[in-house]
Amino acid sequence: MKRLAAVLAGTAGLAALIGTQTAVAAPVSGPEFTGVITCGSPGAPGFLLTKACIEVTGNQVNLYGHAAPTSPGWQDQQVRFKLSGAVIGSPPFGGVNPTTLVTAGGNYVSGITTTAPCGATVTVEFSVDQWGWPPSPATASTVVSC
Repeated sequence: MKRLAAVLAGTAGLAALIGTQTAVAAPVSGPEFTGVITCGSPGAPGFLLTKACIEVTGNQVNLYGHAAPTSPGWQDQQVRFKLSGAVIGSPPFGGVNPTTLVTAGGNYVSGITTTAPCGATVTVEFSVDQWGWPPSPATASTVVSC
């Protein structure tokens, strides 16, 4: 999680992620990061604005999300999320339901790291999974180019 925070920090990271789905070569923050990040369009705004992303390094794939409050009066709180992914044409990787402290600047929610064959298309879905809150699902997909 620290690695992702260093790659795309706070509000600047959210601003860079908003827009159409694109592959972006992220700045290198140290020896840990060497991948390309692809993020999809944001989910429908609710209490949080969600964004689904995929980091690819060779054939290693890291699926994660970003959540940022839509209200300027947001109070930091624990929020439950749902993150799942798959290689198109293969069984899903499975899903995780991490609970993360979401601060006023937004937070990254990591969860699934796996490998995928070169040339495969990987998808991710990220959404809020908090009782009584709108899910605001966001998706992204990319080809593992190796």
